Amino acid sequence: MVTAMPTEDEDTELRWERLALVRVDDRFLHGQVTLNWARALRPQRIVIADDTLAGDELGRAALRAAQPPGIDIWVGAVGEAASAFLDGRLPLDGTIVLVRDPQSARRLFDSGIQYERLNVGAVGGAPDRARIGQQVSVSRIEWEALRYLERAGVDVELQALPSDGAVTLAKVRQPREWAD
Repeated sequence: MVTAMPTEDEDTELRWERLALVRVDDRFLHGQVTLNWARALRPQRIVIADDTLAGDELGRAALRAAQPPGIDIWVGAVGEAASAFLDGRLPLDGTIVLVRDPQSARRLFDSGIQYERLNVGAVGGAPDRARIGQQVSVSRIEWEALRYLERAGVDVELQALPSDGAVTLAKVRQPREWAD
């Protein structure tokens, strides 16, 4: 069990396994999250930690329009989300955390949110990205961020839907195009 700070009162202890899900998904709220993951996990809130979206009023409004009924939405920068978890403004219980990319997942982890499992669900293709999973393409920098988290003890899994089998990063080969 990882705690952010020593405490004698177990009720105030930050136990990261209480987070329902930490997920990399560059589309944030869409059917896979709102219909499948939310139904499977029944979260109380979805935290979207993204530096770009935090400053985009129109983008935040669009996400709120896609908000599943009965689930609170919180949108803020990665550092702001980390601070809010650490100081108790955002509760851990029943929370799905969504980040845009593996670097944001690493920044969240390095900020003290030492989650135990990372779900990599949907990262779209781009010219600098190689496909490593059914719906996951990453750049070399993103690959290194995932490997960093894996070496830090995080279970990194590629899994689009809760009904799909998860594939651990350890079973994914480094893309051939990056061979040195």
